[in-house]
Amino acid sequence: MPYCTRCGAKIPEDEEARFCPNCGAPILLKPRIDAAYRKEEVEPLYAARKMYTLLFLTILFLNILVTSAGALSKVESPQAQVIVKDFREMEKMLRTVGVQLIFGNNMMYCLVMFIPFVGPISGFYVLYSTGRVLAALGYVLGADPLLLFLSLLIYPHSWLEYISYSLAISESVRLSIYTLRYRLKGLKAELPRTAKYISLCAALLLTGALIEMALITLIPSAIPS
Repeated sequence: MPYCTRCGAKIPEDEEARFCPNCGAPILLKPRIDAAYRKEEVEPLYAARKMYTLLFLTILFLNILVTSAGALSKVESPQAQVIVKDFREMEKMLRTVGVQLIFGNNMMYCLVMFIPFVGPISGFYVLYSTGRVLAALGYVLGADPLLLFLSLLIYPHSWLEYISYSLAISESVRLSIYTLRYRLKGLKAELPRTAKYISLCAALLLTGALIEMALITLIPSAIPS
């Protein structure tokens, strides 16, 4: 049987009183912890988390698939030479500027991927273009571009980038759905979660940039001058 926290009077359990019948003090109701309440409140939360996890894994798979499609795309000799030339110049800049350029470039792409409706298109385009670079490198080096791509997945910075981009695109999908379903009110309600994911992606991409820069410094370039 509960007691009033002010005067100590007994509060009958069978009465759902909000105030003490003796002194009128407000009564703090205990949270419901019965099985029906857990099923009503907790199960939808788990279902939402499961749905988001499935969305994230699906986007991650699609990102890898899109990059593979770009790597397997046909690249003509003149185009391959131009792509490799640009890649070589970028590599020289990375050895000079370092982490700032890697992180800034990747973070810029990632932020665009968060934009509702635009994010997935932008993300898939960036990753397909990455695959095209691998296709050009494979043409110049005489190597299988798909194997070049798979070899990149050995390194942790590649996975950090893919995880970040997948989180961004997944959140873009959520924002798009919330906007269509609840209009501006739903978009505002989701923004705090979006800010957390942006911060998480920034941390992941910065870590990836540090790892990538360390590898660039230690490993000599395999691209002919």
